[in-house]
Amino acid sequence: MKIISKNHSLILEEIAKVYQPPNNWTDFLKHLLFIILATLTGYCSYAQPVNDDACAPITLTATASCTYQTYTNAAATASPGVPVPGCASYSGGDVWFQVVVPAGGALVFDTQTGVVTDGGMAIYSGDCNNLVLIECDDDDSPNGLMPYISRSGLTPGSTIWIRFWEYGNNNNGTF
Repeated sequence: MKIISKNHSLILEEIAKVYQPPNNWTDFLKHLLFIILATLTGYCSYAQPVNDDACAPITLTATASCTYQTYTNAAATASPGVPVPGCASYSGGDVWFQVVVPAGGALVFDTQTGVVTDGGMAIYSGDCNNLVLIECDDDDSPNGLMPYISRSGLTPGSTIWIRFWEYGNNNNGTF
């Protein structure tokens, strides 16, 4: 049925004609439960990661050896106001991390495949409201088409922001 009208009461009357309410309380409660569950599932499915924003990154700790951890960028959005990295077909869907540069001034960032099999990564200096791009990487990791950055000459005690996204923003998930 197609109704074109600016008269909202007419539209509501037509919807009421199409919708058949349940005949008893059991059916009514089933319908109500279905609507509530469908609504809650929709909200849960689209929850953004906690580190979806540059000013709310997950803090990492620099260690002497590499230990992979699993993260996700599922349902992540673009980060407005942050300089766009120049690699790995950035289209949004980024998540953020931060780490304090150790005394030696060097850091290595490596990523592992998960649902994401082709990622991009950029590192920034500054603060979350004024980030300056240091380096961007696409496929330097030995772990498939994943990013890897090895950087020395960083200022010990300063904070580095790490931005990760899926190449093209069309296969987001764990990495």
